[in-house]
Formats: sequence, C-alpha cells, structure tokens
Amino acid sequence: MNIAELPRFRWLLGTLLIAAAAMFAVGIATEGDIHHETVNVETGGRNDAAEQAEHSEQAGVPGTGERILGINLESRPLVVLAVFISVALAAATWRRDHRLVLLVTAVFAAAFAMLDLAEFSHQIRQSAAMIAAIAAIIAVLHAAAAMLAEQRRSATS
Repeated sequence: MNIAELPRFRWLLGTLLIAAAAMFAVGIATEGDIHHETVNVETGGRNDAAEQAEHSEQAGVPGTGERILGINLESRPLVVLAVFISVALAAATWRRDHRLVLLVTAVFAAAFAMLDLAEFSHQIRQSAAMIAAIAAIIAVLHAAAAMLAEQRRSATS
C-alpha cells in the first residue's frame, strides 16, 4: 500500500467500525421492541407485572436474558460502552496508523464478530429473521474491520 492509499484505508476501517456500531445499536433497539410487542400480544394487553416478567424471561428480552458469564451483554450501559469504544477506535484509526491502535482494533472487531455470530445463531433458533439478518451484517462488518486492521498492522514496520 502506498502513501496515497493510506487515507482511504483509514477511512474505510473507521467507517466499517462506525457502521457496525450504528447497526448494533439499531439491532438492540429493534430486538427490544420486537420482544416488547411479543410480550404484550402474549399477555393479551394486560399489564400484570408478574406475568410480563415471566414472558420476558421466556422470550429473552434484553433486560432479562442473553447473559455471558453472568453479564447481560445487551444492557444499556454496555451497549453505550461498545458504541463509544467503536467510535473511539474509528477516530484513532482515522488519525494515525499506529501498530498498537491497529492491534486493539483488530482484537476488538474480531471479538465482536464472534459475539455477532453467536447472536445470529441465537436469533435463527428463535425464528427472528430480521434480527438474525442484522446480526449477520454486523458480523461481516466487524470481521472485515478486524481483517483490515490486522492486514495493515502486519504491513507496518
């Protein structure tokens, strides 16, 4: 890669991270809306808190389910943190071509790609095609970002 191509690479990597973060936030919001509607339909519109909590747990509503190591990965603070880190890494890749920044970006994006694939699998089992499609797109964006960051990190000396 020559010097003229470097800004395009930085912008592409940063844009992939921003697009994945935006779709992640949209996917979480959409999933919560779909599960909320499902709970209301299943309860017949009643507002019985105990019955809704029971259905929420069964439906995997973001506030109650999908935990890894006891951590709800879809809690609002963690979603905000993930989006913030994505934006920060995008800004860092736009500003400089530092090996450590590229390594952190590659690891972060690869880890998220694996979580996105797990979410895709989960949504397929739940027959939630729209959320599964969003998870698949996010997984591809994260995987592409990870590969680009690692490729560039390997190329820098």
